[in-house]
Amino acid sequence: MSFLEVLVSVVTLNAALRMAAPLLLGIAGFSFSNKAGILNLALESFMTFSAFFALWGSWMFHSAGIGALCGILAGLIFSALYGFFIFTLNGNGLITGVGFNLSAWGLTTMLAVAVFGTRSVTNIDAVAFQGITLPLRDGGFLDSVFGNQTILVWIAPFLVLISHWVMYKTKFGLRVRMVGLNPSAAETAGVSVTKYNWICMMISGVFTGLAGAFVSLNSLAMFTENMVAGRGFLILASAMVANGNPLMGMLTALLFAYAQACGLTLTGLGIQGQLVEMLPYIAVLLVMLLANVKNVRKAGEI
Repeated sequence: MSFLEVLVSVVTLNAALRMAAPLLLGIAGFSFSNKAGILNLALESFMTFSAFFALWGSWMFHSAGIGALCGILAGLIFSALYGFFIFTLNGNGLITGVGFNLSAWGLTTMLAVAVFGTRSVTNIDAVAFQGITLPLRDGGFLDSVFGNQTILVWIAPFLVLISHWVMYKTKFGLRVRMVGLNPSAAETAGVSVTKYNWICMMISGVFTGLAGAFVSLNSLAMFTENMVAGRGFLILASAMVANGNPLMGMLTALLFAYAQACGLTLTGLGIQGQLVEMLPYIAVLLVMLLANVKNVRKAGEI
């Protein structure tokens, strides 16, 4: 198979849809935090904690649905803890985010060893989400690309569309944008900045929790060290490039996911694995550069 054939192969496109799902789930909630002007760099930790507790819930109750609920609950708890440090204690968002991200790796590894007796949790009695068979022609292109995807893959883009509608078509979304654009004016208009910051933080926790559950329960129930593997930062980059616009964030995330999928399929052509692993992050840098090209030009003229 040639290089160009790999880029448009059904394997690459199928993988891209699957890899985009956790990014889209995170963007559906984090867009509100971003639009409200909250500095939240702890998405990676939220997803890591949620991935572990989703697997634990599925193992305890033998249900992928309950596992996902446990993941959402974990996302809520840790986002509330992060909010406590930021909103109540007035902590530095950058330092707090770095602390959360560094502690998540170590703490979840410790919990995995304590609960399951191993750092890499596989082959346990936990239930994962199963792929859905579509009523399409067997063996066709659409069946190969869209077939055998789990329910979380299908609901992810719809949640982003709902978030976009809420953000730009409702009074709540208007107030969120007001809080992020001009907090002083929002307070003058009678909108509680603290209240909306907390609401947006909780929304972010719910959706990043669901994204973390996807990581550990999609198709195969498992948990390993550093399993989230930078997805939280890709969500952060997507939302920042899109300036909190969920729809634009979805398009950016799809590009990042496609770069990840190409990285997987290109390894079969004998390309160095280290170079392939760089593709998603090169895509992040290129997109961020293009999104701010006007600022770059102005800086060059000074």
